[in-house]
Amino acid sequence: MTAPVQIFLVCGYAVLLIAVAWLLDLFGRRSARRSREWKTANFVFHDSHGAWKCHEDHWLWPASFDPVKRVIRYRGQHEICGRCPVKDSCAPGVSAREITAPVDPWPYSEAGTFHRGMSLCILIAGLALPAGMLLMARTTAEYVALLATIAVVGLVALPMVRSLRTRPVDIPDEIPIESSVPLDAGFDEIPGPRSRAVTRGVHGQPLTDRASDEAEQLIRRYSSRWSTGSTRQGGSRATRTRTGGPR
Repeated sequence: MTAPVQIFLVCGYAVLLIAVAWLLDLFGRRSARRSREWKTANFVFHDSHGAWKCHEDHWLWPASFDPVKRVIRYRGQHEICGRCPVKDSCAPGVSAREITAPVDPWPYSEAGTFHRGMSLCILIAGLALPAGMLLMARTTAEYVALLATIAVVGLVALPMVRSLRTRPVDIPDEIPIESSVPLDAGFDEIPGPRSRAVTRGVHGQPLTDRASDEAEQLIRRYSSRWSTGSTRQGGSRATRTRTGGPR
């Protein structure tokens, strides 16, 4: 096989890799949409209310946000779901129905990032092959074909690279944070009006910018206990003294 034939075959193969990467991205997008539709069943999301409505005309309101999985949990009301006639088929084993919805659109979700990464690897192969064949090119037509193929593959790969480098920051501030990471994984959950996950270093020091706020929450939480100036044992002694018991 002569060099010109190999060059044009490589160009055609690079175009085929573009089609494969595009189909992989398309199938991943459709799979994510079908998975989301299967989880929500007959529930309908209303943008005006920011909540889901079930097929029994009851609302599921935002309950918490998971910063690790980057999903919002929508839950129904316990008193309503408990009396629902279809509870056994809708929410068996739980007190209220829950729906999780990702806050990041495709391809910024975890599954979307994976599929985009696979497609980008295929496109990198589509760039490497014609780039390597530039060493074998001899005529102007061969150079033009290879450079044009590299340009086309690069234009297709550019938006995929941008989607992996950038990520929309749309963390909701009006609902509490409920982290799915266990406590022994380097995260602590501090209870309060808005629970937050705090990353800690090797020596237990907080690594977030909100460390001072979280320290203030701990101080407020235990200030009422520390202000008594006595432990549980000391408190019992004081009680016996006031009642005339043994000292």
